[in-house]
Amino acid sequence: MKLKLNPWPPALFLWFAFLIIVCIGFVIKTTKMNNDLVSKDYYARGLDHDAHQIAMSRTKQLENPPRIEMDEVNQRLIIYLPEIAKGAKLDLYRPSDAGLDIHDIVLQDGVPSVLSTQAIHPGHWQAKIAWKDEKHSYFHQEDLFIP
Repeated sequence: MKLKLNPWPPALFLWFAFLIIVCIGFVIKTTKMNNDLVSKDYYARGLDHDAHQIAMSRTKQLENPPRIEMDEVNQRLIIYLPEIAKGAKLDLYRPSDAGLDIHDIVLQDGVPSVLSTQAIHPGHWQAKIAWKDEKHSYFHQEDLFIP
């Protein structure tokens, strides 16, 4: 007499083994992912969020707020600042790769600042301009696309 095996026990075993392998593979993949898309002082910036929002609204209320123009022909950025922007600094933030960020570019007082884009990786960037006077801080952020 031939013994007939039930197919359910090996099928269930194989199914659970497959699920365990998928979960382990997922954990390995996520631990090796690049997670530098967030700034290093993420939590400290979160605590200063209200002051940051006030600085942004203060900048928007200026008679002559900062503006950035892209000169694609000459491959450069032209940054216009108000007269009160003494010691302004520019940060170029790359949302897709924190390793490409450019920090603390000192902008010229009173004249438009020119920044060459030839050495900057093409794509989406956020330009962040910040400065302080005796009483207040100011902040301007603008999205850019560098071809």
